Amino acid sequence: MNRYRLCAIQLETGRSPEINRQNAFDLCRRAATMKPDFIVLPEMFEIVVPPKKAAQHAAAIPSALTDHIGHLARELSINIIGGTLFEQAEGGVYNTTVVFDREGKLRGMYRKMHLFDAFGYSESEGISRGEEPLILELEGLCFGLAVCYDIRFPELFRYYALQGTQTVFLPSAFFQPNHDHWQLSIRARALDNGIFVLGCNQTGKRFVGRSMVADPWGVVIGSLGVEEGVLTVDIDCDSVESTRKKLPLLMNRRFDIGMST
Repeated sequence: MNRYRLCAIQLETGRSPEINRQNAFDLCRRAATMKPDFIVLPEMFEIVVPPKKAAQHAAAIPSALTDHIGHLARELSINIIGGTLFEQAEGGVYNTTVVFDREGKLRGMYRKMHLFDAFGYSESEGISRGEEPLILELEGLCFGLAVCYDIRFPELFRYYALQGTQTVFLPSAFFQPNHDHWQLSIRARALDNGIFVLGCNQTGKRFVGRSMVADPWGVVIGSLGVEEGVLTVDIDCDSVESTRKKLPLLMNRRFDIGMST
């Protein structure tokens, strides 16, 4: 299987975790009518709080929230990339993505590696840094996970490409007003590595929305505006190999530049 249908859920998180969770799951059920192979939720889809308050909303995994996501994946029979949630674990609180397969089984977790300490914001005040990338293969699709600010660090995406991933899923809560950075970074990471990149974003007054998918040429093949909704895109992973044959960036790299200085 080389063709996959992907759905990204774009929403605006409010103050009530219960309402936010219900809204997210309702949108997942709407997406399910499109018969996707994967549904992706945005970063912090249940609650957005300042980093110093994250511990108040954190729980060890498995938790009530991850149980809900797993039950939904099994109910819909769809693989779900569960956005991010606050995970309480040894070492602190992490901003963590969970991945469930069609049977509702937890297949992997990714802890956000690059914390958003920029533009006067300090995620590290309440969140611990993840240390390991995550690569999974489900139904023949080899994919990596990244979260929001990770998109600004090409090394992670190059690592994923060199390890054979075809797609990177990027749950995000990318702040206003940097929509140009958001779009440019997703396209650049896709083009530089010959992969698909799906950015699933929060929207509303604080976040840029514009969830999108870029193909291995860096071309946007599907996008939303700033409204809540579902983005549905079909991808053909054969194009990863064909693009790399025409534009063999990974093979043409130089390692000797700057070595003499």
